[in-house]
Amino acid sequence: MSHPSLIFGAASIGMDFSTKESVQDALEVLKELNISQIDTAGRYPPTNHERSEELLGEVGAASQGFSIGTKILATNLGYGSGELEASAIQKSLDTSFKRLGVDQIDILYCHQPDPTTPLKEQAEALDNHFKKGSFKRVSSLYHAQIHKVQVLITQSSESPIFPPNYSRIYPGMRGKRLRETVCTSRRLQSHNSRHGENITTYSPSPFDVFFAFRALAAGFLTGNYSAGKSNGTRFSDDHPLGKAFQNLYGAPKLQEAMEDLENTLAPLDISGREASLRWIYYHSKLGDGDGIILDASKISQIRENVKSISTGPLSEEVVQKIEGI
Repeated sequence: MSHPSLIFGAASIGMDFSTKESVQDALEVLKELNISQIDTAGRYPPTNHERSEELLGEVGAASQGFSIGTKILATNLGYGSGELEASAIQKSLDTSFKRLGVDQIDILYCHQPDPTTPLKEQAEALDNHFKKGSFKRVSSLYHAQIHKVQVLITQSSESPIFPPNYSRIYPGMRGKRLRETVCTSRRLQSHNSRHGENITTYSPSPFDVFFAFRALAAGFLTGNYSAGKSNGTRFSDDHPLGKAFQNLYGAPKLQEAMEDLENTLAPLDISGREASLRWIYYHSKLGDGDGIILDASKISQIRENVKSISTGPLSEEVVQKIEGI
């Protein structure tokens, strides 16, 4: 079975990698590890918006051969009203291109749904930008609305050339749910193809390719937070997002599940980090064309993540334990 590609998540550029020199050092390691895709956004890093794109532009990441994906600017996370208007998409692309020093990106993501802009306007704007060559592929951090946009483009265009949809999944601890989502969507693809009922003429399935992000659940799956070792991590009280991550992963059931998993892993000398990465790479049903977006705050973490994956598949006992969480 083929495996997903690895993508570098650039949310830490501008925060942990705060200088041109540190960013270039990270890019050199990515080249060494054959990671050629970068995922960024105008909101990155969370503590210093825009700086991630700016630094990638200042070091010329695209001219060094990296494929870059970015997102339509989310001005107010949790409420995207007006963000997918034609003018807002245009402004977002213009500013991202200027920061990145490019006139085309690989993937354009819709960061969040826009509940007020008519879907037809969203569809036409995205389709027009694709036809102009602003981006090669389109993606979304949510499923339902982008599917409707696809259908509208197909119905309204004589020659629909909009690219296949790429859906992002947040797996975290939800191993079983990730497998079920991918399998269900691809069964839909197979069913529709057999019956000649493809939803669009440009993509065999509304969920053709999957990108998984936060594979380590913001570091929760390292086990440090559950073990009370949060100093210096994203879960520490002095981290800008520390309280948010503590609230997100602080449920007693999650702590118990992590403890149970680590009890299984300890005799095998496998860390929670390694088990999570190996599971999502080898056992999650992600495959050729899919991707795993890996964040890192240090160069050593980039190397460690790839080294963990290179160890190979997990035993059936560990797979069942992860999928039971």
